[in-house]
Amino acid sequence: MEEKDLIEENEQEKEKPEEYVPNEWEIKYARLQAEFENFRQRLRKEKEEWQEIANAKLLKEIVEIMDNFKLALESIKHTRKKDAIIEGVEMIYKQFENLLEKEGVIKIETVGKIFDPNIHEAVGVEEVSNGEDNIILKEISPGYLFKNKLLRPARVIVSKKIQNKEVDNHGENSRN
Repeated sequence: MEEKDLIEENEQEKEKPEEYVPNEWEIKYARLQAEFENFRQRLRKEKEEWQEIANAKLLKEIVEIMDNFKLALESIKHTRKKDAIIEGVEMIYKQFENLLEKEGVIKIETVGKIFDPNIHEAVGVEEVSNGEDNIILKEISPGYLFKNKLLRPARVIVSKKIQNKEVDNHGENSRN
């Protein structure tokens, strides 16, 4: 090679940008990010697997209760004993209550309690002459809490005190 060619080659190399070489901490940072993302994916997958296991356990218990319902329905077809049928259905209902309680579902107490819109849904109002406003008189459907969180509000009938009205001398209504 001639001297001229060497100079041109040297100048071309100077004009080319040098390739970027990351620092050691940048490499460690990139690896740490990748490891963390892998960890998050692994954790998400494990969580899904645990949920499936828990659901399968609960569903197995529900299927067993459904078997008892089927037996009760079959016995209804072949018996005329009303008391035996009622007893069988009550037993199945109790199984469901026990299962829900075991899983952390609690029935909300309603009748006689003060109406709380956070856990109750008023579906009706009933006027009362004696008593207070906003007292639950009747439960239409029960409400439930699951681990202290509202699963379903209780549907209730709430009291409303009747205002006593008197008629004055002119025939007009006036309130006490």
